[in-house]
Amino acid sequence: MHHIITVYNDMFDHMDGVMQALAKKKTQGKEDLFFAVKLARQKLSKYYTEVTPTTGMLLTSAHILDPFRKLRSFRKWDTGMDINPEDETSYTTQFQKAFLKYVENEYCGKHRRVPVNKLETVQNSNFVPSATASRSYQ
Repeated sequence: MHHIITVYNDMFDHMDGVMQALAKKKTQGKEDLFFAVKLARQKLSKYYTEVTPTTGMLLTSAHILDPFRKLRSFRKWDTGMDINPEDETSYTTQFQKAFLKYVENEYCGKHRRVPVNKLETVQNSNFVPSATASRSYQ
């Protein structure tokens, strides 16, 4: 499940690349292939837009918790769009904040044994900021 975001984006990127390569081709076979890829992309887009905020948060959380991925994919998206990953509007910052808010509200808020005192960020790394537990509960 933690690969789904990467899989979706890889599929979109591949289809966009194929459509770009076929856009100027005028043989019937190439035009048919372009049309088929365009329809496949529309169908993939339909599935992607049906991801609800709840399932989207689940997919994002699984992606961020994956020891290999962490925030790499989001930083890659930001870099590809020439956005600083540290900027407030970046995917990296938005997903990081949403994830931490979810953890704080849904996990820490329901499991009072680990109250969150402050959030620490590790600059320029692939680590998600960690919640620091208070000394009395460590």
